[in-house]
Amino acid sequence: MLKISEIKIDIPKYPKKIIETLEENGYEAYIVGGCVRDVLLGTNPSDYDITTNAEPQTVKKLFKRTIDTGIKHGTVTVLFYEDNKPYTYEVTTFRIDGEYDDARHPKDVVFVNDLREDLLRRDFTVNAMAYNEKVGLVDEFGGIVDLDKKIIRAVGNPVERFTEDALRLLRAMRFAAKLGFEIEEETKNAIPKLAPSLSMVSKERVQVELTKTITSDNPEFVKMVFELGLSKYITSDFDNINVGKFEKKLPTYMAYACLLYNTDVMLANKILRDLRLDNSNISKTLMLLEAKELYKQIAKYYNDKDYDDFDLTVKELINYLDYDLAMDFVKLVSINAKDESLQNKLSEDIAKLKIEQYPIFLRDLKVDGNDMMGLGFRGQEIGVALNELLKFVHKDRQFNDKKLLQEIAKKAYNTYKGAPYEL
Repeated sequence: MLKISEIKIDIPKYPKKIIETLEENGYEAYIVGGCVRDVLLGTNPSDYDITTNAEPQTVKKLFKRTIDTGIKHGTVTVLFYEDNKPYTYEVTTFRIDGEYDDARHPKDVVFVNDLREDLLRRDFTVNAMAYNEKVGLVDEFGGIVDLDKKIIRAVGNPVERFTEDALRLLRAMRFAAKLGFEIEEETKNAIPKLAPSLSMVSKERVQVELTKTITSDNPEFVKMVFELGLSKYITSDFDNINVGKFEKKLPTYMAYACLLYNTDVMLANKILRDLRLDNSNISKTLMLLEAKELYKQIAKYYNDKDYDDFDLTVKELINYLDYDLAMDFVKLVSINAKDESLQNKLSEDIAKLKIEQYPIFLRDLKVDGNDMMGLGFRGQEIGVALNELLKFVHKDRQFNDKKLLQEIAKKAYNTYKGAPYEL
C-alpha cells in the first residue's frame, strides 16, 4: 500500500482550473469523494466533484457560467464549453448537516471552514477522501486502508451515519457490489437495526440503488437485502421474491428479469411499478418473464422431438419478443435454467430466421387491414383474421402471397359470415 505522502493524482483540466481559480482567490479546494476513490482504484471516474471553503455566492462570482443546482445545501454547478460540448462540475461548500427529520435530508446545513468536518458527514471512508496538488491526499478516516482491505466502513459511528440518511443502508450494499468489497462488521451490524427507516425513503431513490447493484460486477450482492432485513422495506411485496441467478453488467431489464425470474408475472409487475422503474424497462422485463410460458412449450417439443411444433413456437416467440429481445431471452434462460443443447438450438434457429428474413410479424404479411376490410371483415375480426393468416405463413412462407392469403380469408369469411370462426 502506498504511503499517503507518495500518492499523486493527475487532476483533469477543468476540475484543476476550478481548484486553481479558488486557490488564487484565497480559498481551499479539493476534488472529493467518489472520483478520488476511483482514481486510487485505477478506474476512470465518471465525474469529478469539488469541495471548497468558498461559499456558493463567491463561487458564482468567480466563474462565468454556473447553475444553482443545490445552492440551499451549498452546491453550485460550474459549466465549461469545449467544441460546443458542455462539461459540468459540482462545487460544494464545506458544511455540516443540521438535524434530519425524514431519515434522508437535513433541515438545514451550516457552512464551515474545516475540511475535516465536511468529510466527517460523508457516508463511507472510501468516499471521504479529498485531494489537491498542494496538500496531497487528505484521508482523515482511513479510507486508503479500507481500499487496501477491500471493505466498506461507515465514517465514524455507523448508527449515526445511517440515522442521518436511510438510503445509506442500500448504498453500503451497492458500493460493496460495485467494488467487490465486504461490508465491515460494525457497519454491517448496524444495518438491520435501522432497516425500518428505509420505508421513509422515496421508491425512486431505492430503485436507483437497487438497479446499480443488480447491474454491477457483483449483482448477486443484492441478496444482502434479505440477509440484512432490508427486503420488507423495499416494496410491500419484495420480501416474497425468490431471487434468480445473474451475470454481471446486464442491461437494466435483463437484470430485473434475473432478479424476478422465479416470481409470478403479476407480482413482478406490481414490484416494478412500486419501484417506479421506467415504462420501457418494465415492459421488456415483463415480456421476458411472460415468454417463459412459451419456453416451456418449446422445451417440451424439443424433448419430444416434435420439430414442427418446435419451429412454430420459436416463430411465435420471436413474433412476441422481436429478434433482439428473443436473443436476450435465450441468454436469460441460459443463466437461470441450464439446458445447453436446447438453448444452442434455439439461438441458432432465431439467428437463422433473421438471416433468412422469414415472415414472422404481421408487418411481413402481404395483406393488411385494408385488404381484410375489402373482404368484409370489420372491427376486431380484422386482427383475428390477420393473426390466423400469419399462422399459415409460419407453417410455410409460400403462403405469404397476397392472392393466396385473400382467397383463404375470403373462404373463411364466406363460411362463417361474421360468426366466431377459425381460418
